[in-house]
Amino acid sequence: MFALLYRERGYTRAELRAAVPDYTAMPSDAAFERAFERDKQELRTLGFPIEEVPEDAFFEEQTGYRYRIARGSFALPELRFTAEEAAVIALAANAWTETTLASTARRALRKLEPVLEPSAGDDDGAPLVQPTITVQEPSFAPLMDAVLKHRQVRFDYLAASTDELSTRRLEPWGVGSRFGSWYVIGWDLDRQAERTFRLSRIVSDVRSTPQTFEPPAGFSMNERLDALQAAPELGSVTVVVTAGRGQMLRRMASSVQPAETGDGPDRLVIPVTEPERVAAEIAAVGPDAVVPPASSPSLQQRVRDSVLRRLEAAAQFQARTRGVEVDWSRTSRKPRRSSNTSADRLARMLEIVRYVYGHQGVELTDVAEHVEASTEQIVEDLTTLFVCGRPGHTPDQLIEASWDDGAVTVTNADEISSPVRLTQPEAAALLVGLQTLRSLPGEHTPAIDSALRKVAEAAGEPATVVDAVGARPDETFLALAAAAQEARGRAPEHEESAAVAATVRSAIDRRQRLRISYIVASRDEVTDREIDPLRLVSANSHWYVMAWCARAQDFRDFRLDRIRSAAVVGDAEAHDEARTHRTGVATVSSAETDIVLISDRRARWVADQYRARRTAAVKLPRSGRAAKSARGKTAAPSTPVEFEAAEISFTTEELAFSLVARFGGQLGIAGPEAVAERGRIWVNDALTAYSLAGSGQPAGLD
Repeated sequence: MFALLYRERGYTRAELRAAVPDYTAMPSDAAFERAFERDKQELRTLGFPIEEVPEDAFFEEQTGYRYRIARGSFALPELRFTAEEAAVIALAANAWTETTLASTARRALRKLEPVLEPSAGDDDGAPLVQPTITVQEPSFAPLMDAVLKHRQVRFDYLAASTDELSTRRLEPWGVGSRFGSWYVIGWDLDRQAERTFRLSRIVSDVRSTPQTFEPPAGFSMNERLDALQAAPELGSVTVVVTAGRGQMLRRMASSVQPAETGDGPDRLVIPVTEPERVAAEIAAVGPDAVVPPASSPSLQQRVRDSVLRRLEAAAQFQARTRGVEVDWSRTSRKPRRSSNTSADRLARMLEIVRYVYGHQGVELTDVAEHVEASTEQIVEDLTTLFVCGRPGHTPDQLIEASWDDGAVTVTNADEISSPVRLTQPEAAALLVGLQTLRSLPGEHTPAIDSALRKVAEAAGEPATVVDAVGARPDETFLALAAAAQEARGRAPEHEESAAVAATVRSAIDRRQRLRISYIVASRDEVTDREIDPLRLVSANSHWYVMAWCARAQDFRDFRLDRIRSAAVVGDAEAHDEARTHRTGVATVSSAETDIVLISDRRARWVADQYRARRTAAVKLPRSGRAAKSARGKTAAPSTPVEFEAAEISFTTEELAFSLVARFGGQLGIAGPEAVAERGRIWVNDALTAYSLAGSGQPAGLD
């Protein structure tokens, strides 16, 4: 890097091989060529544009190229972020959890520090609003890399409509989130058509190929995500629900017809924008909700059939898990190792130089904290910097680095001491975080839009990264609630979700206490309680209120779309919020039951979402259907562990039952045996209710 920066005229390959000590020591021309190409790619990835300048044949004995990095070509553009923009960028940078982009986003934030308003750096505690982005799918990182590098990929995919497993070859144009799920969109090389793939259905490692491509002109991931939005209301379905049960269904309903008798079931009319999403909500209620059959093909029958498919698949999966023993010593996941490649180390050393140049004499521990590394690693990096410098490597050409008595100084490295523009992955991490922040119901800060534009400008190739990544909020529930609100007409049963969000946000800002009516999904009941809301935190598609609950006398997380109403009742009390300063969102109410779930590849995210205590690979007996479909087929290559056991603490066992039904065929309960048996009975009772409803007999919902 120093060589390419040093000479404006540039170097030939032969000159570089003679000037760089490691190249000189290469045992062969082939080894040098491999190292040279690798280093070029890594430098370009880090934001240093290496130019290949044709040689002038009149003056040179051989024609070819010279290589150089033009001075200023990698510098951060002239930008200035306001305090408001800096604040939302800080939120976006800290949104990523449990992904490789977490450190990338924070590094991007540190790169931008010189152009952020100083007041934005104040740290007075946790922010009042914080989005979090969790990506469980192992295919995310390699797909994002392939998107940014324009590399073709191969992977094995399980089709949603047929459960057929096939190998797909794709030119990935973009990656983004919608409906709480992650998608990749691109050109399917086998189908010769644009296709959208859900990352959770990719069941193999993503294999990148050397072949490159150019995305189509005008492609925008966000525009494609917008096209995936819920369709306009298709109509409505009638659902028979046990009295006092199905609280989330009642939240969605446009009308509720109470039972004619005191203990009979109620009839709910639910607007439908997405039949599968409504079917999932109905299936999750199990035996307490039934969709009556229709006399002819209709939306009613379509939703009913979808619920039945989920319940039947859940019953089959439950049968396969009966008697399965889990060997917890069988590892199901590769351990996550900290990355310390040559590119990672170079990025860190450049960051050390820039930071120390602006804070000469800074403490070694402060440098380590700033770049998120150990002090031992910083000393190792400084030792390497001490022997780096311009070609010739005489003492006056080498970097001066000192860390005596813990005070760090770096000099003679002016070329790399200025702020550097964002790399494509760094810009992508911030852009997705900013777009996620924009999903907060009832709020759209202009600073987010202006920050998005400036982050794109701070990247090397802004148009590429802006169009290739996207994030859209999951507005399905809000759409259903709005449809129900409109259908109710006057005297609505609940406040609109946006109004609840506004009330909660105002209470946080003004430190007020709220009385809320809240649906406890794990027990399918409505409770009234008083809370002191502290902050709003998102976890992918859902927003949560982190609050002190007066009834529980402890901190709790309340999902925003489950708050039926909210009203200010006074001033909030002061609380020690240290326990709420954590990444990610998990309900903090005490767990009552440890349950072993077994999931297939599509539902492995459950172990992460519900913070499994341990996981293990398991084998299940083939179902009759699976064995039949497998005859004559060759197994897809490089398919990872198919089934995984996860031990999870649930507040109630009914919550686990609901998951099994909602994601029919993807999850089953293996233990404790008594819980597994009750789960099988619960699912079978739900199927029995449909059998009775289909025969014209009473559904038995009492």
